[in-house]
Amino acid sequence: MKIMMLTVAGALLSTGLVVAEPAGAREWKQEYKRGDREVKRELTSSGDYKEEYKDRWRERKFEEKADGSWKEEYKDGDCEVKRERTSSGEYKQERKCK
Repeated sequence: MKIMMLTVAGALLSTGLVVAEPAGAREWKQEYKRGDREVKRELTSSGDYKEEYKDRWRERKFEEKADGSWKEEYKDGDCEVKRERTSSGEYKQERKCK
């Protein structure tokens, strides 16, 4: 069974996928990079979650805190969009276009 697991892990690494790394109790990091696509995900011990996605056309950043608040930034064509929700439930959205 170990031989099969090593073969699968080797195949995943050769395609550009880096298997999630446990960084401690309730913590992990994952990175994926292949060609022009790059994804990074992270969960911290305090419950905060971060994700970054980049490719040739798009870029997106997302953060979620343990208290339920979150923030997202992404590009939509020539526009940059920032969305945010606070822990009290207040929602904000800002859009800047060139």
